[in-house]
Amino acid sequence: MSAAAVARLPWFLRVLVAFIRRELAALGGYRTAFIIRIFGFGLAVGSLLFLSRFVGAAINPHLAVYRGNYLGFVVIGFLATEFQQVGVSGLAQRIRFAQMMGTLEAEVATPAPPWMVLGAPPVYEFAASSLRSAAYLLGAKLLLGLDLSRVNLLSLAISVPLIIAAFSGLGLLAAATTMLVRRMNPVAMVIGSLSFFLSGVMYPVTVLPAWLREVGRLLPLTHALAVLRGALLVGAGPGELRDSLLALLIFAGVLAPVGAGLFAFALKRARVDGSLSHY
Repeated sequence: MSAAAVARLPWFLRVLVAFIRRELAALGGYRTAFIIRIFGFGLAVGSLLFLSRFVGAAINPHLAVYRGNYLGFVVIGFLATEFQQVGVSGLAQRIRFAQMMGTLEAEVATPAPPWMVLGAPPVYEFAASSLRSAAYLLGAKLLLGLDLSRVNLLSLAISVPLIIAAFSGLGLLAAATTMLVRRMNPVAMVIGSLSFFLSGVMYPVTVLPAWLREVGRLLPLTHALAVLRGALLVGAGPGELRDSLLALLIFAGVLAPVGAGLFAFALKRARVDGSLSHY
């Protein structure tokens, strides 16, 4: 995109384009790391293929709703977990890195409003994660025979914005805490560990005791996985997924505004007391 074309864009899009250019330039200098990452994920999916054959060798009532498709079940579990990690940890990690490098004050002092400068990275990260997930699913379909013939696009179109909003709310809370205490907080790690254990990433939540299933329902990833697996593997419509969609709507409606408010407070306080340059 030419400089003249960029200049005609709204402020936020200009900031986002500048950030994407910087990230792509940095990515070009780390091609080997990128290739290794793709290779590592390919090995992981390959191992999951053989695990799915082992699991599918016996009749498993916990996978009946997914027609025994454990490969699809677990691949979606890992991709959704990565998506949550981007939302919960991405902004906080970038803020902490900028604090330690002493660049945070300079970033928020640019002509663009601070929310634009700090908001561009999560938009880019979510877009990149979405493209990676789509590419991984396509690769699993073409190379490993993953059955995605029943995809319900309407359910995906409704659920993905809610999932992003819910995860972004958690990320704003984590980023606000990072800015206030000037160190990485354990919130993201705790949420990630609980989600991996209780949300059904590797195994259906039906194998958990009833009381643990109820605890798992308090985590956004539990409902995100239910919706994504239902839409991608079963072809479930919004009506069939209404309980999980409603839960995601509540998470998004509560976490996003609360997280944004706390983050705005943390940024204002840091600018007033001069702690933007402290680490």
